[in-house]
Amino acid sequence: MPEPSDKIKTYHYNNPMETFPGLTIEDLNRYLPAIQTVEDISMAKESNLQEGVFLAKCLDGLSKLPPESIDLIIANPPKDNWDTTAGLGDGNTLQEYYQWNQAWIQESYRVLKKTGAIYVLSPWQYSGMYQGLLSNSLQIQTRITWRDKKPSNQNKTWTNETSDIWFATKTDEFLFKQNPIGVNTIEVPDSSEVDSNLWVDIPSTVDTEGHFPQKLLSRILDASSFKLNWVLDPFMGLGDVGVACKNNGRRFIGFETNKDYLLLAMKRIDNS
Repeated sequence: MPEPSDKIKTYHYNNPMETFPGLTIEDLNRYLPAIQTVEDISMAKESNLQEGVFLAKCLDGLSKLPPESIDLIIANPPKDNWDTTAGLGDGNTLQEYYQWNQAWIQESYRVLKKTGAIYVLSPWQYSGMYQGLLSNSLQIQTRITWRDKKPSNQNKTWTNETSDIWFATKTDEFLFKQNPIGVNTIEVPDSSEVDSNLWVDIPSTVDTEGHFPQKLLSRILDASSFKLNWVLDPFMGLGDVGVACKNNGRRFIGFETNKDYLLLAMKRIDNS
């Protein structure tokens, strides 16, 4: 079954005076030769893990990672298989889209460590689907709601200003804010500080390129990872998670199918 959102887009720069917004000719000369593809992923064992961003389909990239090797996954899957702006308008059915989501979540379960966690960023329209898919194999801990206010979210009725983030773990034994959580926890973490799942203090995403606020990603990293932990973004886009990982001392692996996006992500992570 094809991956609806993961068709690798290769772009040929026939006119050297025209580049993707945010990339210069100098950037292309620097980053094009450095592109790594799925064939360059050689991580059969956890000891072989290497940081990097790869021009790869989500499922292809996940299949190259060893089991129980990733500490944290932050995923922003494509919104639907009819979104022509993401190159998804190729006739995939809703059932195929559901099965594809099921497949990458199952692979995510495989590569997560026993204490690992996954955060799935989802618009409200698909929130229920991801709740069901995640609960098939993982332990859902909570649904976070944050103020995701984009100009394109204007509706004819109520204005949509929120999106959901599903937080799930591989087992009931996991780490949260540097503390062990689970059925065998001996010391109860200090509950004097309330950790709400309503994040109204996150700056709204207002730019047309759809960057996620670094404050949002840093909060996730702080809650569910340590320094030097391995973080995976299977739908890297413009590299927001990679930038946050570099700024917070985490080791990062990212997959992206759009070569232009990959190049810009390489530049952003390199310059962060």
